[in-house]
Amino acid sequence: MSDGPERQKGSVREPPQGFWSSLRYIGPGFILSAALVGSGELIVTTALGAKAGYVLLWFIIFSCGIKVVMQLEYGRHCICYGRPTFQAWNFGQPEGKLHWSNYVATFFWATQLLGFGGLVGGTAQVLSYAFSIPTIAGVGLLVVVIPLLLSHGRYGPVEWIAAAFNFVFALAILYCVLALQRTSYAFTMSDLAGGFSFHLSSETFVLALGLFGITGMGAAEIFVYPYWCLEKGYAAWTGPRDDSPEWTRRTRGWIRVMKIDAFISLVIYTTTTCSFYILGAAVLKPQSEIADGNELIIQLSDIFTKVLGEWSKDIFMVCAFFVLFSTLFGATAGATRIWTDLFGILRWIDPNNDSHRRKSIAILAWANPVIWGISYLFIEMPLFLIVLWGIANSLFLTVVAYQALQYRYRQTIPQLRPSPGYDIALWVGFVSFCILALGSLL
Repeated sequence: MSDGPERQKGSVREPPQGFWSSLRYIGPGFILSAALVGSGELIVTTALGAKAGYVLLWFIIFSCGIKVVMQLEYGRHCICYGRPTFQAWNFGQPEGKLHWSNYVATFFWATQLLGFGGLVGGTAQVLSYAFSIPTIAGVGLLVVVIPLLLSHGRYGPVEWIAAAFNFVFALAILYCVLALQRTSYAFTMSDLAGGFSFHLSSETFVLALGLFGITGMGAAEIFVYPYWCLEKGYAAWTGPRDDSPEWTRRTRGWIRVMKIDAFISLVIYTTTTCSFYILGAAVLKPQSEIADGNELIIQLSDIFTKVLGEWSKDIFMVCAFFVLFSTLFGATAGATRIWTDLFGILRWIDPNNDSHRRKSIAILAWANPVIWGISYLFIEMPLFLIVLWGIANSLFLTVVAYQALQYRYRQTIPQLRPSPGYDIALWVGFVSFCILALGSLL
């Protein structure tokens, strides 16, 4: 297989040696964490904790951890061949034609146009309560601010803003969990142990399916990860592939850096997801049933006000805004790259013309939020829309996992073959995705 066009855009760079020096080159995982720790955590995870109690804590950790091996396989393939996902799936097809998997992917990304309406709605509700403005005004503000932050099409600002979001929401939610222990809602070690009973009832199964699709590294994030690896420079820094010992050594080194990036993001989003779930189980479980609609965010604010006091509702709204907005920010940034790549494959734009690429990203940075906002205004049920998107994620994970197996067993460069333990984890992920996808259809 030949190199992708992105391979030629950067100069060769030697990979860093050691963990601490590698930290200077992480970043793609921050963007994914910013996109991950949002709707799934604040809305779906908290709601699941309120409904199920601590009993599904094991499922939260499993949902986050099992998918990282798929992320690693996509990142590894990208670094080896220098292609983003749409191009990698379409390799070998006639010009302007799509592989069957890319038709499925196109349909999946089209469902995002509806599902992310729930995220826009939830974020607009936060703005409405925080600043006493109509929800529709909050929607309008979001569909203007997000494109202004992203229409430049550059990688660096996206990474830095995403890293700041990671810091703010992780610090806030961890503080709230610690403060919980000083209230009547404090959890015990027995409560946490009950979260590992490996129980999944019919009552919580549907919500858990949506949770599996949204929390942790979902299908969308796995799909988009190679785009950020390319823009960071991992594939370019290996140099054009010649299978020489020097190229193999550089490639192995940048794959190692990519693994560090992936596992640091895993720690961030697993910790924050578990924190949201525990707050939902501890604080909201004893309360009344959570209802979908325009009062959803007010109900969820109890995870702060019942812990810190009524005065903390404003703090909750600020934190909720950062959490939800970070997902909108990361998702919009990823969607602009995904659709631009597809347009290049279809020859609607010149994929090798950087000016065409930046123009496409700028247009899509405006188009996606506008469509999401319209979706919410027609269906004012953010939890329903987000769970719907989560189930679509669960179904699409089977295709993502299938292609990961194609990467591993048909396209792996022999001298860069992974370990047997890696292969076992890959198959466990694939089987899990298939089982949960089947459950989504029943």
